[in-house]
Amino acid sequence: GEFSFIEMNTRLQVEHPVTEAVTGLDLVALQLSVAAGERLPHPPPITGHAIEARVYAESPERGFLPSVGRVVRFDEPHGVRVDAAVETGSEVTAHYDPMIAKVIAHSHDRAAALAALDTGLADTVVLGVETNIGFLRQLLADERVVAGDFDTGLIETMLPVEWTPPTD
Repeated sequence: GEFSFIEMNTRLQVEHPVTEAVTGLDLVALQLSVAAGERLPHPPPITGHAIEARVYAESPERGFLPSVGRVVRFDEPHGVRVDAAVETGSEVTAHYDPMIAKVIAHSHDRAAALAALDTGLADTVVLGVETNIGFLRQLLADERVVAGDFDTGLIETMLPVEWTPPTD
């Protein structure tokens, strides 16, 4: 007698906040509408640029090993979309994906979206577990990312990861 919903659409899981930011559509609501037999609306115009970073409880300096423990404090940044998987007091265990949050920035162009995302990551507070926030900020500053000229091998070229304190 119980109903469970398991998301199996990896495109929805990975890309939907970015798509929603540039289209203004709620893709989850649209999937449910289509499942109920409703028609899709006409495609809206694409506006601006959006980029997403996934904040994980992991240590890039230790080969991206997960970091487990209690989130003593979690403060979301302002000015960006945050889809959080934890809150202050949450326990990050080895039994599930250690994702803490998706941080999504949307702006008029790529450079402004990258800057907004970096600011959002800088303003994200996670205490109690190690995170990849510093690494994500280094990644955003990489000239290949800034230029949009990279592929799936980018991170391997940055190994081993060494922690460098943020400049702001």
